[in-house]
Amino acid sequence: MTKTTTDNGQNEMIAAIDLGSNSFHMIVARMDGQGGFAMLDKIKEMVRLRGGLDEQGHLSTEKQQEALACLHRFGERIKHFPVDNVRIAGTNTLRSMKDSEDFIAQANAALGHEISIISGHEEARMVYLGVSHTLSNDHGKQLVIDIGGGSTEFIIGKKFEPKALESLNIGSVSATQRFFGNGNLSAKNWKKANTALRLEIMPIEKTFCSGNWNRAIGSSGTIKATRKIIQELQLEKFGISLYALHQIRDRMIAAKTIDKLALPGLIPERIPVYAGGLAVLIAAFESLRLEIMTVSDGALREGLLYDLMGRIQHEDVRSRAVDDLQQRFSVDINQAQRVRQTALHFFKQARKAWELPKNTQLLLGWAADLHEVGMSITHNKYHQHGAYILDYVDMSGFSRKEQHWLSVMVQTHRRKLSYDTFDGLPNAEQRTVKRLSILLRLAVLLHRLRLDQEVVPKLSATSTSLTLSCDKVLLEQRNLLLADLQREKLWLEKVSIELGY
Repeated sequence: MTKTTTDNGQNEMIAAIDLGSNSFHMIVARMDGQGGFAMLDKIKEMVRLRGGLDEQGHLSTEKQQEALACLHRFGERIKHFPVDNVRIAGTNTLRSMKDSEDFIAQANAALGHEISIISGHEEARMVYLGVSHTLSNDHGKQLVIDIGGGSTEFIIGKKFEPKALESLNIGSVSATQRFFGNGNLSAKNWKKANTALRLEIMPIEKTFCSGNWNRAIGSSGTIKATRKIIQELQLEKFGISLYALHQIRDRMIAAKTIDKLALPGLIPERIPVYAGGLAVLIAAFESLRLEIMTVSDGALREGLLYDLMGRIQHEDVRSRAVDDLQQRFSVDINQAQRVRQTALHFFKQARKAWELPKNTQLLLGWAADLHEVGMSITHNKYHQHGAYILDYVDMSGFSRKEQHWLSVMVQTHRRKLSYDTFDGLPNAEQRTVKRLSILLRLAVLLHRLRLDQEVVPKLSATSTSLTLSCDKVLLEQRNLLLADLQREKLWLEKVSIELGY
Protein backbone atom coordinates (compact mmCIF):
# COMPACT_ATOMS: atom_id res chain seq x y z
CA MET A 1 0.00 0.00 0.00
CA THR A 2 1.74 3.13 -1.20
CA LYS A 3 -1.06 5.66 -1.30
CA THR A 4 -1.95 7.34 1.99
CA THR A 5 -4.53 9.93 0.91
CA THR A 6 -7.48 10.08 -1.40
CA ASP A 7 -7.75 12.66 -4.16
CA ASN A 8 -9.63 15.14 -1.95
CA GLY A 9 -7.28 14.62 1.00
CA GLN A 10 -10.12 13.85 3.40
CA ASN A 11 -9.36 10.18 4.08
CA GLU A 12 -5.76 10.32 5.18
CA MET A 13 -4.07 7.24 6.52
CA ILE A 14 -2.44 7.80 9.91
CA ALA A 15 -0.56 5.56 12.32
CA ALA A 16 0.42 5.58 15.99
CA ILE A 17 2.97 3.37 17.72
CA ASP A 18 3.31 2.96 21.49
CA LEU A 19 6.70 1.56 22.48
CA GLY A 20 5.79 0.44 25.97
CA SER A 21 7.91 -1.23 28.62
CA ASN A 22 6.05 -4.51 28.22
CA SER A 23 4.58 -4.51 24.73
CA PHE A 24 4.78 -2.59 21.46
CA HIS A 25 1.49 -1.52 19.86
CA MET A 26 0.75 -0.11 16.42
CA ILE A 27 -2.60 1.07 15.10
CA VAL A 28 -3.34 2.27 11.59
CA ALA A 29 -6.46 4.28 10.85
CA ARG A 30 -8.09 6.47 8.22
CA MET A 31 -9.28 9.95 9.12
CA ASP A 32 -12.96 10.38 8.37
CA GLY A 33 -12.88 14.15 7.82
CA GLN A 34 -15.29 14.67 10.74
CA GLY A 35 -12.76 14.71 13.58
CA GLY A 36 -12.70 10.93 13.99
CA PHE A 37 -11.07 7.92 12.41
CA ALA A 38 -11.84 4.40 11.23
CA MET A 39 -9.54 1.69 12.58
CA LEU A 40 -7.86 -0.32 9.83
CA ASP A 41 -5.15 -2.35 11.50
CA LYS A 42 -3.83 -3.27 14.95
CA ILE A 43 -0.56 -5.03 15.73
CA LYS A 44 0.73 -5.93 19.19
CA GLU A 45 3.93 -7.71 20.17
CA MET A 46 5.04 -8.58 23.72
CA VAL A 47 8.63 -7.38 23.50
CA ARG A 48 9.15 -6.96 27.29
CA LEU A 49 11.71 -4.21 26.74
CA ARG A 50 11.93 -3.44 30.46
CA GLY A 51 13.05 -7.00 31.17
CA GLY A 52 16.19 -6.39 29.11
CA LEU A 53 17.50 -3.55 31.28
CA ASP A 54 20.29 -4.28 33.74
CA GLU A 55 20.71 -2.47 37.08
CA GLN A 56 22.64 0.33 35.37
CA GLY A 57 19.87 0.89 32.82
CA HIS A 58 21.65 -0.65 29.82
CA LEU A 59 19.60 -2.73 27.39
CA SER A 60 20.92 -6.21 26.62
CA THR A 61 22.07 -7.02 23.08
CA GLU A 62 19.52 -9.84 22.84
CA LYS A 63 16.62 -7.56 23.79
CA GLN A 64 17.81 -4.88 21.37
CA GLN A 65 17.79 -7.41 18.54
CA GLU A 66 14.31 -8.63 19.51
CA ALA A 67 12.96 -5.08 19.67
CA LEU A 68 14.53 -4.07 16.34
CA ALA A 69 13.09 -7.16 14.65
CA CYS A 70 9.63 -6.10 15.82
CA LEU A 71 10.19 -2.52 14.65
CA HIS A 72 11.29 -3.73 11.22
CA ARG A 73 7.94 -5.51 10.94
CA PHE A 74 6.10 -2.36 12.03
CA GLY A 75 8.18 -0.34 9.59
CA GLU A 76 7.04 -2.47 6.65
CA ARG A 77 3.46 -1.39 7.37
CA ILE A 78 4.11 2.36 7.54
CA LYS A 79 7.22 2.96 5.43
CA HIS A 80 5.23 4.79 2.72
CA PHE A 81 3.37 7.05 5.16
CA PRO A 82 4.25 10.77 5.14
CA VAL A 83 6.32 11.83 8.14
CA ASP A 84 3.52 14.07 9.43
CA ASN A 85 1.05 11.16 9.45
CA VAL A 86 2.90 9.01 12.00
CA ARG A 87 3.39 9.40 15.76
CA ILE A 88 5.74 7.04 17.62
CA ALA A 89 6.03 7.41 21.39
CA GLY A 90 8.73 5.94 23.59
CA THR A 91 7.70 5.72 27.23
CA ASN A 92 9.19 4.78 30.61
CA THR A 93 11.83 2.24 29.59
CA LEU A 94 13.16 4.36 26.74
CA ARG A 95 13.10 7.39 29.07
CA SER A 96 15.26 5.60 31.63
CA MET A 97 17.53 3.66 29.25
CA LYS A 98 21.23 4.61 29.42
CA ASP A 99 23.38 5.26 26.35
CA SER A 100 20.37 4.83 24.10
CA GLU A 101 21.53 6.98 21.16
CA ASP A 102 22.75 4.10 18.97
CA PHE A 103 19.69 1.93 19.67
CA ILE A 104 17.28 4.80 18.94
CA ALA A 105 19.08 5.51 15.66
CA GLN A 106 18.70 1.87 14.62
CA ALA A 107 15.05 1.88 15.73
CA ASN A 108 14.34 5.02 13.68
CA ALA A 109 15.92 3.38 10.64
CA ALA A 110 13.88 0.20 11.16
CA LEU A 111 10.63 2.15 11.38
CA GLY A 112 11.43 4.67 8.66
CA HIS A 113 10.11 7.32 11.06
CA GLU A 114 11.43 9.07 14.15
CA ILE A 115 10.64 7.98 17.71
CA SER A 116 9.65 10.70 20.18
CA ILE A 117 10.62 9.96 23.78
CA ILE A 118 7.82 11.57 25.78
CA SER A 119 7.77 12.60 29.43
CA GLY A 120 5.55 10.96 32.02
CA HIS A 121 3.40 14.09 32.05
CA GLU A 122 2.96 13.92 28.28
CA GLU A 123 2.25 10.19 28.45
CA ALA A 124 -0.51 10.89 30.98
CA ARG A 125 -2.00 13.57 28.72
CA MET A 126 -2.03 11.18 25.75
CA VAL A 127 -3.65 8.43 27.82
CA TYR A 128 -6.43 10.79 28.88
CA LEU A 129 -6.95 11.93 25.30
CA GLY A 130 -7.39 8.32 24.20
CA VAL A 131 -9.70 7.38 27.06
CA SER A 132 -11.86 10.50 26.89
CA HIS A 133 -12.57 9.93 23.20
CA THR A 134 -13.46 6.29 23.82
CA LEU A 135 -16.03 6.60 26.64
CA SER A 136 -18.95 8.96 27.08
CA ASN A 137 -17.94 12.17 28.83
CA ASP A 138 -21.19 13.07 30.58
CA HIS A 139 -20.05 12.08 34.08
CA GLY A 140 -18.28 15.32 35.02
CA LYS A 141 -14.77 14.94 36.39
CA GLN A 142 -13.22 11.53 35.93
CA LEU A 143 -10.13 9.77 37.23
CA VAL A 144 -8.11 7.74 34.73
CA ILE A 145 -5.45 5.24 35.82
CA ASP A 146 -3.19 3.60 33.26
CA ILE A 147 -0.78 0.90 34.46
CA GLY A 148 2.06 0.36 32.02
CA GLY A 149 5.11 -1.83 32.25
CA GLY A 150 7.38 0.76 33.84
CA SER A 151 5.11 3.57 35.04
CA THR A 152 1.54 4.30 36.08
CA GLU A 153 -0.28 7.45 34.99
CA PHE A 154 -2.97 9.18 37.06
CA ILE A 155 -5.17 11.81 35.44
CA ILE A 156 -8.21 13.80 36.50
CA GLY A 157 -10.05 15.41 33.61
CA LYS A 158 -13.37 16.75 32.45
CA LYS A 159 -14.65 16.04 28.97
CA PHE A 160 -11.53 16.14 26.76
CA GLU A 161 -9.38 18.34 29.00
CA PRO A 162 -7.00 16.93 31.65
CA LYS A 163 -6.95 18.97 34.85
CA ALA A 164 -4.31 17.11 36.91
CA LEU A 165 -1.59 14.79 35.61
CA GLU A 166 0.93 12.56 37.40
CA SER A 167 3.23 9.73 36.35
CA LEU A 168 4.79 7.44 38.95
CA ASN A 169 7.66 5.03 38.28
CA ILE A 170 5.69 1.95 39.27
CA GLY A 171 4.43 -0.49 36.65
CA SER A 172 3.64 -4.14 36.04
CA VAL A 173 7.13 -5.14 34.89
CA SER A 174 9.10 -3.00 37.34
CA ALA A 175 6.90 -3.99 40.31
CA THR A 176 7.11 -7.69 39.40
CA GLN A 177 10.90 -7.48 39.22
CA ARG A 178 11.06 -5.58 42.50
CA PHE A 179 8.66 -7.62 44.66
CA PHE A 180 8.20 -10.96 42.90
CA GLY A 181 11.50 -11.27 41.05
CA ASN A 182 12.12 -14.79 42.36
CA GLY A 183 8.63 -15.90 41.30
CA ASN A 184 7.51 -16.18 44.94
CA LEU A 185 3.86 -15.14 45.38
CA SER A 186 3.81 -15.46 49.17
CA ALA A 187 1.55 -13.32 51.34
CA LYS A 188 4.71 -11.76 52.80
CA ASN A 189 5.79 -10.50 49.37
CA TRP A 190 2.31 -9.13 48.68
CA LYS A 191 2.33 -7.23 51.97
CA LYS A 192 5.78 -5.83 51.23
CA ALA A 193 4.65 -4.75 47.77
CA ASN A 194 1.48 -3.12 49.08
CA THR A 195 3.33 -1.08 51.70
CA ALA A 196 5.99 0.14 49.28
CA LEU A 197 3.55 0.96 46.48
CA ARG A 198 1.20 2.86 48.77
CA LEU A 199 4.17 4.94 49.91
CA GLU A 200 4.85 5.75 46.25
CA ILE A 201 1.24 6.84 45.76
CA MET A 202 0.99 8.79 49.03
CA PRO A 203 2.28 12.15 47.66
CA ILE A 204 -0.59 12.31 45.14
CA GLU A 205 -3.38 10.95 47.38
CA LYS A 206 -4.83 14.34 48.28
CA THR A 207 -5.20 15.38 44.64
CA PHE A 208 -6.48 12.09 43.22
CA CYS A 209 -8.49 10.51 46.04
CA SER A 210 -12.22 9.83 45.94
CA GLY A 211 -14.26 13.02 46.22
CA ASN A 212 -12.27 14.88 43.55
CA TRP A 213 -13.95 13.06 40.66
CA ASN A 214 -17.21 11.30 39.78
CA ARG A 215 -16.03 8.22 37.91
CA ALA A 216 -12.87 6.06 37.90
CA ILE A 217 -11.63 4.58 34.62
CA GLY A 218 -8.78 2.15 33.99
CA SER A 219 -6.92 1.49 30.75
CA SER A 220 -4.17 -0.65 29.20
CA GLY A 221 -3.00 -4.24 29.61
CA THR A 222 -3.02 -4.95 33.34
CA ILE A 223 -6.44 -3.43 33.89
CA LYS A 224 -8.04 -5.02 30.83
CA ALA A 225 -6.56 -8.39 31.84
CA THR A 226 -7.99 -7.94 35.34
CA ARG A 227 -11.45 -7.20 33.96
CA LYS A 228 -11.25 -10.40 31.91
CA ILE A 229 -10.28 -12.47 34.96
CA ILE A 230 -13.10 -10.95 37.03
CA GLN A 231 -15.61 -11.77 34.29
CA GLU A 232 -14.35 -15.35 33.99
CA LEU A 233 -14.55 -15.83 37.77
CA GLN A 234 -17.94 -14.04 37.90
CA LEU A 235 -16.75 -11.83 40.75
CA GLU A 236 -18.47 -8.70 39.42
CA LYS A 237 -21.04 -8.07 36.72
CA PHE A 238 -19.61 -4.71 35.75
CA GLY A 239 -16.20 -3.16 36.23
CA ILE A 240 -13.51 -3.81 38.84
CA SER A 241 -13.92 -3.70 42.63
CA LEU A 242 -11.44 -3.96 45.49
CA TYR A 243 -13.19 -7.13 46.67
CA ALA A 244 -12.57 -8.74 43.27
CA LEU A 245 -8.92 -7.64 43.31
CA HIS A 246 -8.39 -9.23 46.74
CA GLN A 247 -9.99 -12.45 45.50
CA ILE A 248 -7.55 -12.59 42.57
CA ARG A 249 -4.62 -11.83 44.87
CA ASP A 250 -5.65 -14.66 47.22
CA ARG A 251 -5.77 -17.09 44.32
CA MET A 252 -2.26 -15.99 43.34
CA ILE A 253 -1.00 -16.51 46.89
CA ALA A 254 -2.51 -20.01 46.80
CA ALA A 255 -0.60 -20.73 43.58
CA LYS A 256 2.63 -19.97 45.52
CA THR A 257 4.81 -19.27 42.46
CA ILE A 258 4.40 -17.49 39.13
CA ASP A 259 5.27 -20.58 37.11
CA LYS A 260 2.31 -22.40 38.71
CA LEU A 261 -0.12 -19.53 38.23
CA ALA A 262 -3.27 -20.28 36.23
CA LEU A 263 -6.10 -17.76 36.29
CA PRO A 264 -9.15 -17.98 34.01
CA GLY A 265 -8.92 -15.31 31.32
CA LEU A 266 -5.22 -14.52 31.91
CA ILE A 267 -3.27 -15.13 28.72
CA PRO A 268 0.12 -16.90 29.06
CA GLU A 269 2.03 -13.89 27.68
CA ARG A 270 0.92 -11.71 30.61
CA ILE A 271 1.51 -14.21 33.41
CA PRO A 272 5.20 -13.25 33.99
CA VAL A 273 4.36 -9.59 34.77
CA TYR A 274 0.80 -9.75 36.09
CA ALA A 275 1.62 -9.92 39.81
CA GLY A 276 3.31 -6.52 39.81
CA GLY A 277 0.48 -4.95 37.81
CA LEU A 278 -2.16 -6.32 40.18
CA ALA A 279 -0.16 -5.08 43.19
CA VAL A 280 -0.09 -1.56 41.71
CA LEU A 281 -3.83 -1.68 41.01
CA ILE A 282 -4.66 -2.83 44.56
CA ALA A 283 -2.44 -0.11 46.05
CA ALA A 284 -4.17 2.51 43.89
CA PHE A 285 -7.65 1.30 44.92
CA GLU A 286 -6.73 1.36 48.61
CA SER A 287 -4.79 4.65 48.57
CA LEU A 288 -7.36 6.61 46.54
CA ARG A 289 -10.39 4.90 48.12
CA LEU A 290 -11.84 3.60 44.87
CA GLU A 291 -15.04 1.56 45.00
CA ILE A 292 -15.59 0.61 41.38
CA MET A 293 -13.61 1.15 38.18
CA THR A 294 -14.89 1.20 34.61
CA VAL A 295 -12.51 -0.08 31.92
CA SER A 296 -11.73 1.76 28.69
CA ASP A 297 -10.41 0.21 25.50
CA GLY A 298 -8.76 3.53 24.60
CA ALA A 299 -5.25 4.30 25.82
CA LEU A 300 -1.98 5.97 24.82
CA ARG A 301 -1.97 4.89 21.18
CA GLU A 302 -5.50 6.20 20.57
CA GLY A 303 -4.46 9.43 22.26
CA LEU A 304 -1.51 9.67 19.88
CA LEU A 305 -3.88 9.39 16.93
CA TYR A 306 -6.20 12.12 18.19
CA ASP A 307 -3.24 14.39 18.92
CA LEU A 308 -1.84 13.66 15.46
CA MET A 309 -5.16 14.57 13.84
CA GLY A 310 -5.12 17.83 15.76
CA ARG A 311 -1.71 18.69 14.29
CA ILE A 312 -2.82 17.77 10.77
CA GLN A 313 -5.89 20.00 11.22
CA HIS A 314 -3.74 22.83 12.63
CA GLU A 315 -4.90 22.44 16.22
CA ASP A 316 -1.46 21.79 17.69
CA VAL A 317 -1.50 21.62 21.50
CA ARG A 318 2.16 22.62 21.48
CA SER A 319 1.24 26.16 20.43
CA ARG A 320 -1.11 26.37 23.39
CA ALA A 321 1.66 25.15 25.71
CA VAL A 322 3.97 27.89 24.43
CA ASP A 323 1.25 30.52 24.96
CA ASP A 324 0.75 29.28 28.52
CA LEU A 325 4.46 29.58 29.27
CA GLN A 326 4.59 33.09 27.86
CA GLN A 327 1.78 34.12 30.19
CA ARG A 328 3.18 32.29 33.22
CA PHE A 329 6.58 33.92 32.90
CA SER A 330 5.33 37.34 31.73
CA VAL A 331 7.16 37.26 28.40
CA ASP A 332 7.10 40.49 26.36
CA ILE A 333 4.77 39.23 23.62
CA ASN A 334 5.47 42.11 21.22
CA GLN A 335 9.22 41.57 21.37
CA ALA A 336 8.81 37.81 21.00
CA GLN A 337 6.67 38.38 17.90
CA ARG A 338 9.26 40.71 16.33
CA VAL A 339 12.00 38.14 16.88
CA ARG A 340 9.79 35.29 15.63
CA GLN A 341 8.95 37.06 12.36
CA THR A 342 12.59 37.87 11.62
CA ALA A 343 13.86 34.42 12.60
CA LEU A 344 11.32 32.72 10.31
CA HIS A 345 12.13 35.24 7.56
CA PHE A 346 15.77 34.14 7.81
CA PHE A 347 14.77 30.46 7.98
CA LYS A 348 12.97 30.62 4.63
CA GLN A 349 16.00 32.23 2.99
CA ALA A 350 18.61 29.90 4.51
CA ARG A 351 16.67 26.61 4.59
CA LYS A 352 17.81 25.22 1.25
CA ALA A 353 21.50 26.12 1.56
CA TRP A 354 21.63 24.98 5.18
CA GLU A 355 19.59 21.81 4.57
CA LEU A 356 17.19 22.57 7.40
CA PRO A 357 14.25 20.12 7.70
CA LYS A 358 10.98 21.94 7.05
CA ASN A 359 9.44 20.86 10.37
CA THR A 360 12.23 22.57 12.33
CA GLN A 361 10.66 25.89 11.37
CA LEU A 362 8.06 25.29 14.08
CA LEU A 363 10.73 24.77 16.75
CA LEU A 364 12.61 27.92 15.69
CA GLY A 365 9.39 29.94 15.96
CA TRP A 366 8.66 28.56 19.43
CA ALA A 367 12.25 29.23 20.54
CA ALA A 368 11.75 32.84 19.46
CA ASP A 369 8.48 32.98 21.40
CA LEU A 370 10.26 31.78 24.54
CA HIS A 371 13.77 33.21 24.21
CA GLU A 372 13.12 35.65 27.09
CA VAL A 373 11.25 33.20 29.34
CA GLY A 374 14.08 33.30 31.90
CA MET A 375 13.91 37.08 32.25
CA SER A 376 11.18 36.79 34.89
CA ILE A 377 13.82 35.26 37.17
CA THR A 378 16.65 37.70 36.51
CA HIS A 379 18.06 39.68 33.58
CA ASN A 380 21.58 38.51 34.32
CA LYS A 381 22.16 35.24 32.44
CA TYR A 382 18.46 35.02 31.67
CA HIS A 383 19.24 32.80 28.68
CA GLN A 384 20.63 30.14 31.03
CA HIS A 385 17.60 30.36 33.33
CA GLY A 386 15.33 30.08 30.29
CA ALA A 387 17.21 27.01 29.06
CA TYR A 388 16.78 25.33 32.45
CA ILE A 389 13.05 26.06 32.48
CA LEU A 390 12.54 24.62 29.00
CA ASP A 391 14.46 21.45 29.82
CA TYR A 392 12.42 20.65 32.92
CA VAL A 393 8.98 22.29 32.69
CA ASP A 394 6.01 20.15 31.58
CA MET A 395 5.06 21.24 28.05
CA SER A 396 2.02 19.47 26.63
CA GLY A 397 2.59 17.96 23.20
CA PHE A 398 6.38 18.23 23.20
CA SER A 399 8.75 15.29 23.16
CA ARG A 400 11.81 15.38 25.38
CA LYS A 401 14.00 15.98 22.34
CA GLU A 402 11.89 18.90 21.15
CA GLN A 403 12.07 20.53 24.57
CA HIS A 404 15.84 20.06 24.67
CA TRP A 405 16.21 21.64 21.24
CA LEU A 406 14.24 24.65 22.50
CA SER A 407 16.44 24.74 25.59
CA VAL A 408 19.67 24.72 23.57
CA MET A 409 18.44 27.44 21.21
CA VAL A 410 17.41 29.65 24.11
CA GLN A 411 20.69 29.02 25.94
CA THR A 412 22.72 29.97 22.87
CA HIS A 413 20.70 32.92 21.55
CA ARG A 414 23.09 35.48 23.09
CA ARG A 415 26.62 35.91 24.40
CA LYS A 416 29.53 33.69 23.38
CA LEU A 417 28.92 30.70 21.19
CA SER A 418 31.03 27.55 21.01
CA TYR A 419 30.78 23.95 19.86
CA ASP A 420 30.82 22.79 23.49
CA THR A 421 27.29 24.12 23.97
CA PHE A 422 25.93 21.54 21.52
CA ASP A 423 27.87 18.54 22.84
CA GLY A 424 24.87 17.13 24.69
CA LEU A 425 23.03 16.58 21.40
CA PRO A 426 23.41 13.48 19.22
CA ASN A 427 25.97 14.07 16.46
CA ALA A 428 23.33 13.88 13.73
CA GLU A 429 21.38 16.77 15.31
CA GLN A 430 24.18 19.14 16.28
CA ARG A 431 24.53 20.89 12.92
CA THR A 432 20.79 21.51 12.56
CA VAL A 433 20.34 22.92 16.07
CA LYS A 434 23.48 25.07 15.73
CA ARG A 435 22.17 26.61 12.51
CA LEU A 436 18.72 27.26 13.99
CA SER A 437 20.40 28.91 16.96
CA ILE A 438 22.42 31.21 14.69
CA LEU A 439 19.24 32.37 12.91
CA LEU A 440 17.66 33.10 16.29
CA ARG A 441 20.78 34.99 17.45
CA LEU A 442 20.67 37.27 14.41
CA ALA A 443 16.96 37.93 14.84
CA VAL A 444 17.45 38.87 18.51
CA LEU A 445 20.42 41.07 17.65
CA LEU A 446 18.48 43.04 15.02
CA HIS A 447 15.66 43.78 17.48
CA ARG A 448 17.76 44.98 20.38
CA LEU A 449 16.01 48.39 20.38
CA ARG A 450 12.63 46.61 20.78
CA LEU A 451 10.97 48.87 18.21
CA ASP A 452 8.37 47.96 15.60
CA GLN A 453 10.07 50.10 12.94
CA GLU A 454 13.10 47.81 12.64
CA VAL A 455 14.30 47.10 9.08
CA VAL A 456 14.80 43.38 8.44
CA PRO A 457 17.59 42.72 5.93
CA LYS A 458 17.71 39.97 3.35
CA LEU A 459 19.91 37.00 4.09
CA SER A 460 21.85 34.69 1.81
CA ALA A 461 23.57 31.52 2.93
CA THR A 462 26.14 28.96 1.90
CA SER A 463 27.18 25.90 3.89
CA THR A 464 29.80 27.94 5.75
CA SER A 465 28.59 31.55 5.56
CA LEU A 466 25.76 33.99 6.05
CA THR A 467 25.49 37.41 4.44
CA LEU A 468 23.09 40.12 5.59
CA SER A 469 22.19 42.71 2.96
CA CYS A 470 22.20 45.75 5.22
CA ASP A 471 21.64 49.36 4.22
CA LYS A 472 25.07 50.99 4.53
CA VAL A 473 23.56 54.33 5.50
CA LEU A 474 21.49 52.62 8.18
CA LEU A 475 24.57 50.89 9.58
CA GLU A 476 26.47 54.18 9.73
CA GLN A 477 23.61 55.64 11.77
CA ARG A 478 23.34 52.61 14.04
CA ASN A 479 26.66 52.37 15.81
CA LEU A 480 25.31 49.91 18.38
CA LEU A 481 23.99 47.59 15.66
CA LEU A 482 27.31 47.77 13.83
CA ALA A 483 29.21 46.93 17.01
CA ASP A 484 26.86 44.01 17.66
CA LEU A 485 27.38 42.65 14.15
CA GLN A 486 31.15 42.95 14.47
CA ARG A 487 31.11 41.04 17.74
CA GLU A 488 28.73 38.43 16.33
CA LYS A 489 31.07 37.94 13.37
CA LEU A 490 33.87 37.01 15.78
CA TRP A 491 31.65 34.66 17.80
CA LEU A 492 30.34 32.85 14.71
CA GLU A 493 33.89 32.25 13.57
CA LYS A 494 34.22 30.00 16.63
CA VAL A 495 31.64 27.66 15.10
CA SER A 496 33.07 27.93 11.56
CA ILE A 497 30.46 30.30 10.14
CA GLU A 498 31.53 33.46 8.32
CA LEU A 499 29.18 36.42 8.76
CA GLY A 500 29.08 39.18 6.17
CA TYR A 501 27.07 42.41 6.18
